[in-house]
Parts: sequence; C-alpha cells; structure tokens
Amino acid sequence: MKTRSPSSLGGRGWGEGEFESNMKVLVTGIAGFVGSHLAELLLKKGDEVFGICLACESLENLREIKKDLDLTNCDMTDFDQLSKVVKRINPDEIYHLAALSSVGKSFVHPTDTIEVNIRGTLYLLEILRNARKETRILIVGSSDMYGIVKPKDIPITEEKPLLPVSPYGSSKAMCDLLAYQYFRSYGVQAIRVRAFNHAGPRQMIGFVVPDFASQIAKIEAGILPPVMKVGDLSSKRDISDVRDIVTGYRLLMKKGKTGEAYNICSGKAYSIKNVLEVLISLSKKKIKVKLDQKRRRPAEIPILVGDNSKIKRTTGWKPKIPIEKTLQDTLNFWREKYN
Repeated sequence: MKTRSPSSLGGRGWGEGEFESNMKVLVTGIAGFVGSHLAELLLKKGDEVFGICLACESLENLREIKKDLDLTNCDMTDFDQLSKVVKRINPDEIYHLAALSSVGKSFVHPTDTIEVNIRGTLYLLEILRNARKETRILIVGSSDMYGIVKPKDIPITEEKPLLPVSPYGSSKAMCDLLAYQYFRSYGVQAIRVRAFNHAGPRQMIGFVVPDFASQIAKIEAGILPPVMKVGDLSSKRDISDVRDIVTGYRLLMKKGKTGEAYNICSGKAYSIKNVLEVLISLSKKKIKVKLDQKRRRPAEIPILVGDNSKIKRTTGWKPKIPIEKTLQDTLNFWREKYN
C-alpha cells in the first residue's frame, strides 16, 4: 500500500485557461443527467473521456457524443469488477457521480440507497488507496446532508455539521466522511463537493423542476387534463443550472484543494411555489394547481441556501445561467418528448 502525505497534496495552482488537456478522465454515472452534461464539457476541453454505466441503463442522454466516449458496463458495488475497470483505464482524474440520487425514493428504498451509494464510493477510494498512480477524485455530495438548518445558519457554509434527515442525505454524508478519512489516513487525493439543487434538460422525473415541467408538457400535448398535481410548495431551495454545476466540478478538479469540502450553489433562495408559477407562465394553457398528499415527504427541509464564497475564492467560479433560462430549457426538453 502506498500512503501519501496529505499535507503535500493541494490545488494544482493553474489559472483559468492553463488547465492540462488530453487528461484521461473517468466519469461514474456518465449516462445520467449530470454525467452527460459533464461528459460534453470534458470533451470540449480536449479530455479523453471514459465512462461507467450499468448494463441496463439507457444511453439516450449520451446520444450526441457516444461515439467520442469509451464506455464500460460496470456494477459499482462489485469490487473486483470495478477494480479491473479502473486499473485498465488508469485515469488521471475521476468524477464520482454514480448514485441513487432521489431523496423521495430513498424513503421508500433506504437500504438500496445507502448500500449502493456508500459501497460504490468506498470501493473507489479503496482502489485509489492501493493504486500506484496519484489520481484525483471528485466525490460529489449533496446539500441534503446538512438537514434542517436554523435561520441563523443561513446561508449554509461548509462548517455546518452534517445532520441529514433522509436516507439519501445520510448516505451522502457518509461518502463525504469516507473521502475525508481516506485523504487523512492514506493521502487519497479526494475533493469533496456539496452540490445544492440543480436542474436543466435531461433531469429525470422524481425531482421538482422536471416533475412540474413534464406535467405541463403533457397538458400541452393533451395527454393530461389541465390540472397540476403538486406536493409541498412552501419550501425554498438554492437552484443552479446543471451547466453551471459541471463547470464548477471541473474547476474544482483543477484548482480545488484535496481533503477540502466545497459548496456549489447559486447562493439564492427560490420558493418552490415561485418556480411553479414561472413554469406555468411559460405555457399558453390555463392550468390549475391541486395539492396531492402522496407527493409530500416524511421529512421536508424548509429552506436550503448555500454560501458559495469558498468555491468562488478558490476557483473563480460563479453561476452564469439565470433560473428563467434553466426553467425554459427544461420545459422545452419535455415538450420535445411529448409533442
């Protein structure tokens, strides 16, 4: 086993535009919503992009770029299989996005959520612990790990204790802690990201923005009557565009300090009610809103707003895409599916 000194590992010190190109980059969960946007960005930057996906997984999100990717079917919870894949690719960088990511579904399937998310992360870290090459890995976490936050702690900084109230949040908190422990104990070059809510084209149903947008698109197409079924609209969320998020991921990979945790967020609170109103205003249909108790979660976090000063200070990142464009693009994505 090769143990590295954590104190000797830090950001690479590259300025924007000075990043190495033609890096061998592995993206787990590449066929997903965020993974597909990240893969597009990495290809544009000249990286050689490898991806891990499940054998049963749809590659629709990668349709336009599939020919430029090296994809491998792999079960992240199979250590031997995953180890062989990582050894074969021998990547310079790993973006670990693969996860069961629905907060709502995690209450229904807590065991699956915790087992898949934690085991996949642990196995990757263990593989890198014993690797000869010092590969940087970005462990993508979630703001859901912060749990219910008191008003005095808003906006949330990276110093806020992790007190999750969902199985999904608990699994991501454990992944975050594992990444830190492997950095401190073994010098694994892990960077921790705590991503707040993000939306955009290709996000699957089960998240608030695509849930709203897909219903509106179905109403416009005559598939559904003009009635929106919604859950709790009182909560407020920090929402960014997925294209801004993946830009932040790459900047953190290049300039982030290993062992550190970084929020990536807009720093603004948007009420879910307002998000719904904006989406409805983008349609010419007259749409009524109806509360559906089945859509309410056992534990709802009233407000999540992040402090993004650390990632700005470290990388120069800042969100550029306004939420109005995010909502419009998401609605158009679902319109194309149903019209």
